Amino acid sequence: MLKIIGKVAAVAALAVVAASFSTPSYAAKKKAAPAKCTAGAWQQAACVGLMRTGQRCGLDGKWYPSLVMYFDPSCAKK
Repeated sequence: MLKIIGKVAAVAALAVVAASFSTPSYAAKKKAAPAKCTAGAWQQAACVGLMRTGQRCGLDGKWYPSLVMYFDPSCAKK
């Protein structure tokens, strides 16, 4: 009887270890990583009418509003 309980406990321990590696941790789920900013990178930002604005990454690693705007039909109100 003790051998069966030992085997069940070993299988349960392996299942817990496997589950801990397969799912992201609670802390990782709670805190989403900000968009990576490398100098010179550009990303889309908000819509202004039918135009989309952007952001450019500065040398200090922070996002700054860009002067670039372009037509984007997905900005149309639905």
